[in-house]
Amino acid sequence: MSVQSSLLGTSLHTASLSRSAKRCAKQRTCCFKASDTGIQRQQTGAHDQLPVESTRGGRRASSRLVQTLQKQVQKETVPWFQGMLQPWLDGVPPPLTDTVSPEQLADFDSKFVTVDSVRLHYKEAGTAGPGKPTVLLMHGLNGSTFSWRDVLQPLSEQGGSKGCRVIAFDRPPYGLSERPLTWPAGPEGNPYTSEAGARYAEGLLKALGIPQAIVVGHSAGALTAMELFKRNPSIIRGFVFVAPALPSTSTKRVQTEQKRKQDSKDSFIWRASLGQQLQRLYMRALLQNENAGLNYIRKNLQKRRDEVALGKLQVYADAEQEVKQAVIEGYLRPMLADNWDRGSLYSYRAFSFPSDMPYEEIRQPVMFITGEKDGALTRGAKKVADLLKAEGQCSTEYVEYERCGHVPMDERPEDFLHDLQRFVTDVGSERQPTPDADSLTDGVDDAPLPLYPPLKTAPVQG
Repeated sequence: MSVQSSLLGTSLHTASLSRSAKRCAKQRTCCFKASDTGIQRQQTGAHDQLPVESTRGGRRASSRLVQTLQKQVQKETVPWFQGMLQPWLDGVPPPLTDTVSPEQLADFDSKFVTVDSVRLHYKEAGTAGPGKPTVLLMHGLNGSTFSWRDVLQPLSEQGGSKGCRVIAFDRPPYGLSERPLTWPAGPEGNPYTSEAGARYAEGLLKALGIPQAIVVGHSAGALTAMELFKRNPSIIRGFVFVAPALPSTSTKRVQTEQKRKQDSKDSFIWRASLGQQLQRLYMRALLQNENAGLNYIRKNLQKRRDEVALGKLQVYADAEQEVKQAVIEGYLRPMLADNWDRGSLYSYRAFSFPSDMPYEEIRQPVMFITGEKDGALTRGAKKVADLLKAEGQCSTEYVEYERCGHVPMDERPEDFLHDLQRFVTDVGSERQPTPDADSLTDGVDDAPLPLYPPLKTAPVQG
């Protein structure tokens, strides 16, 4: 399809809208007449006698409507078509010349470990020991260990009655972890799915000799946390979902085909217009092409990089919040790592959002930390929290901060750290299973799942 044919289709669509608008204005024209009791509004049909002024007013209104629709098409639809077609026209993307190995970008406290043939980057603070729980921090899309820069050390010192061990790692293709370009065939081969992120999290804990951890997931990291739960429930001692991107439907609700059909009406596909569905299908086709997909990813992420370089993170509730240069550089550093572009492309291809999660199976304590300005994600988190409370199988706490957007640990760092420390202390006060030699070599599938008392619930903040 050429740009000209796309614009032709847009013009025909606009002309059709114009004719419809004129018919609508002609058939339902409103006029006003004076009476003893004031001004009365009358609706007249297309065949009634109309005052000349009213007819002219209707035509002017119709003309303004057409002009507005034309401007909207020119502003939204035409640029979208051009943006989607350009990657196909750009040809073979040249090799990147400004990237280096992740090890060259590492900090003094960076560590690396190989899990399932993939080299993972992680950081940790605190030490293990009796009565000292372990906390695993998992970032969201386009995040990294840098997302937890203000959490790692203070949480390790104050979380739990004796401190705790805190670990954060980069989930491929983010941060300084390796971005594989090839992988074994099969459902578990792709390193860029949420399931793969869970597999890496489990492998990392096993490699570090950790049988159980309190898992903290931010945004899409919460989705990975749930995938880890599905994979190995006993490895999780408690959940903290931070601005979580989670489905609001429990697997229990979609066991029958009839209920599945009903729940599917809440899905994006059901709600989306025909144009949105076509755009989604076209985007999938574009990303499946190696050259066009790579051109598209580079252009959009490099544009986003330029915005971040100006301090426009676009994730804070306060758009005017000052962003320090060190923070800007920390968020941009992963785009200097080898294969950041292809890793992002393969991640976009692999990403899928599940329709449901087995919330009814959770027995571990759960805390939600959200921001009131985070829109649909906050509303979804509240639904999941209400669902867990209704199930009554686990203690559930929901915290919402005022004037806070998608990144509570950046926007409300003191409140966030206080609530997280309190949760870790409450959960960590229970007896933690001691790993034996078999658990360190054979995994933790058979580790006992402890029983947890209700948390000391705090009032909703904000």
